Amino acid sequence: MHENTVAASALYNELIASEVCEELGLATEPRTVTPGRRPVMDIAGVPHELIRWTARRSDQIAACLAELEHEYLTAVDDDGEPRFRPVVSQRARAKMKQISARKARPPRRKTQPLAQLRAWWKVSAILTSGVAADVITYLFEHARAAAAVIRAWVAAVVDVALAAVDVTATVFVMNDGGRFHRRHVLAEARRHLALV
Repeated sequence: MHENTVAASALYNELIASEVCEELGLATEPRTVTPGRRPVMDIAGVPHELIRWTARRSDQIAACLAELEHEYLTAVDDDGEPRFRPVVSQRARAKMKQISARKARPPRRKTQPLAQLRAWWKVSAILTSGVAADVITYLFEHARAAAAVIRAWVAAVVDVALAAVDVTATVFVMNDGGRFHRRHVLAEARRHLALV
């Protein structure tokens, strides 16, 4: 199960986005969160300020990670010599990300009724993003307009040969010389479909 987490996550994300978009007349678009990394798929037309509003924990993790990397790079032993290499290795960064995620995890809160949570989310979104008071109507109108533009522009047919080449190349590059499994291909194929 652990080995297939990424493929299952990609499938879940694609199905949820597809069902939401079809049911509500919306579309998705890629958004670059971290330069040099793959884009994430967001609902087109949703203001980025509103998306950032939901990323508070990500910001806390990033800040903690930056602190840990600084400590790592400036750490010295008793003789004043650097304790580690002058560059943070991938392995060390992965460990630091785990530590940062644990440190940024908020304490567990008592379960609240969904109606109460929705009311709080709406008020918080309005206050944080500056979106008009009728945030739901505004978002749907804006997102549906963006979806209409995207749906008119995107081809209805996927080029299977191009998809196969793109997916294979991505999996080959990301898995250190092509040691990949069916689950990697499935996950990447799902991402490719979501993107195109």
